[in-house]
Amino acid sequence: MKKTLTKALIDYSQSDYYPFHMPGHKRSHTLPFPNALSVDITEIDGFDNLHHPKGLIKTGMETASRLYHADYSYFLVNGSTCGILSSISAVTHPNDTILIARNSHKSAYHAAYLNQLHLHYLYPESIPNCEISGGISPEKLKKQLTASPEIKAVFLTSPTYEGVVSDISAIAKIVHNFHIPLIVDEAHGAHFGFCDAFPQSAITQGADIVIQSLHKTLPALTQTALLHQNGSLVSKARLEKFLSIYQTSSPSYLLMASIDTCLSILDAKGTKIMQDYAEKLENIQKELSICSPISLKILPKKKEYAISDIDPSKLLLFDKNKSISGKTLYQKLLQSYHLQCEMYMGSYVLALTSCMDTSEGFLKLLSAVKEMNLKSTQTTIPSANKIPPLPQLQQFKLKTILSIAESEHYPTRSIPLTDGQNKISADFIYLYPPGIPLVVPGECFSDKILEQILWYQNHGFEVLGVQNQKINIINL
Repeated sequence: MKKTLTKALIDYSQSDYYPFHMPGHKRSHTLPFPNALSVDITEIDGFDNLHHPKGLIKTGMETASRLYHADYSYFLVNGSTCGILSSISAVTHPNDTILIARNSHKSAYHAAYLNQLHLHYLYPESIPNCEISGGISPEKLKKQLTASPEIKAVFLTSPTYEGVVSDISAIAKIVHNFHIPLIVDEAHGAHFGFCDAFPQSAITQGADIVIQSLHKTLPALTQTALLHQNGSLVSKARLEKFLSIYQTSSPSYLLMASIDTCLSILDAKGTKIMQDYAEKLENIQKELSICSPISLKILPKKKEYAISDIDPSKLLLFDKNKSISGKTLYQKLLQSYHLQCEMYMGSYVLALTSCMDTSEGFLKLLSAVKEMNLKSTQTTIPSANKIPPLPQLQQFKLKTILSIAESEHYPTRSIPLTDGQNKISADFIYLYPPGIPLVVPGECFSDKILEQILWYQNHGFEVLGVQNQKINIINL
C-alpha cells in the first residue's frame, strides 16, 4: 500500500530530522490550542470577517500596524503571493508599464500577466565569480525612471533569498521624486526592525507597500503573511478591492489565529526574542566561519555591489576547495546528518534559520560540518561529486519581443532545448526554490541563457518549464 501524505507527515514529525527551512515555527508548538479542528470555523457571529473586519480581526491588524510602524496592515492567508498580486494590481491599469527587479518572485510576473502590463527591468548588481546577486543600484534606478516617464510603479525584492538588502531609503526617495509608488517584497524580512542586529524594514525606510511572509522567518503557519501600506500614493480602497479578489472567500481562522498569536508573541517579547536569536546566530557564524574546507560563505561588505545590509539569519555553506558541489553538500547534510536545508545552488547550500531555532539545532549543524571536514582530510572525494565548471550564473538581459499577456495569443510548438537560440519562449522557465524566472514568456532565448539552463539540468537541478530537454516556443 502506498504511503499517504498524512502518514508521511506523521512519520516525519516523529523523526529526528532538524529543519533549516521554512516555516519559521520550526515545528514548535506556538499555537494555544492542540486540536485544530476545534477552532476551524467560518464567519460565524462574534468572529469578524477578513474581508470586512470590524472586530477581532481588525484589532489584530491594528496590532500589526503598530508593531511594524505602518499606516495600515492586512492579514494575508494566501501567502505573500496574494499580497504581491493585489499590490501590483492596485497601482496599475491594463497596458501600463511597471519597473520591476529582474530577480523578483514569479508572482510579480503573474501580476504583470493578469494586468496586461509592460515590464521594464531593474537588474541587481553582478558580483564577479559569485552565484549570488548584489543589491539594486539607486543610481541606475534613477536613470531608468528618467528615461521612461511612462513607468507607473517600482517593484523590487529586499532582502533576497540569500539575505542581500538594497538601500530602500535612497530608492524610495528617488521613486517618490517621480510621484509613483514603491512596492517592496520583503517576504524574507518579517523579523526585521525588532533588534539592531537585523536590518531595518522597508516599512520604516519609505516604501509605500511592503509584503512580508510571517511563515518564512517567524513562528507562524505556512501561508501566513502581512501587507503593510504607508502614505497616500496608493489608493487604500483600490488595494482592499484587490485583496478581496486575490484572497480566498473562505479564509482559514486557524491561519488567522496563527498570525494573531505570532503578533502577540512579538508584542510581548519581540525585542528579547530577537536579541537572543541574534546572539545564537553570532555564535554559530563565528564557529562555522573558522571551519574548513566546508565553511560559511561570506557575502561582500556593505556598500559594495549596491548592498546596503545583509540579513544574518541566512547561513550559506560551501566548500572552500570547490571539491564538492552544493547539491552533494545538501545531500550529505540530509542523508548522513538528518539536517534538512532550504535549497542548494551550484556551489552552496542555504540553511534558513529563525528565532525558533534551538541551540541544540545549531550545535547539530556545527557538529555535522566539523565531522565532514574531518572525513574530507581522510578520504579522496570522487570526481563525480566535485563541482563541475559552471558558467557565470547571473541575470542575463534577454530581448523582449512580446509582453507576457501578448504571448498567450500565439500558437506554440515544442522544440529541443539546444535549438532554442533566438526563439521566443512561451513559458516561464525557473528553478524552484526560489521561483525567480530565468526566462519570461515573450523573451528570446540567448546562447548564454541556454548554456545556463543546460548546466542546471545536467547537474541535478529541477528546471521547471523544460520537459524532456524540450521547450515551448511561440510561432509568430
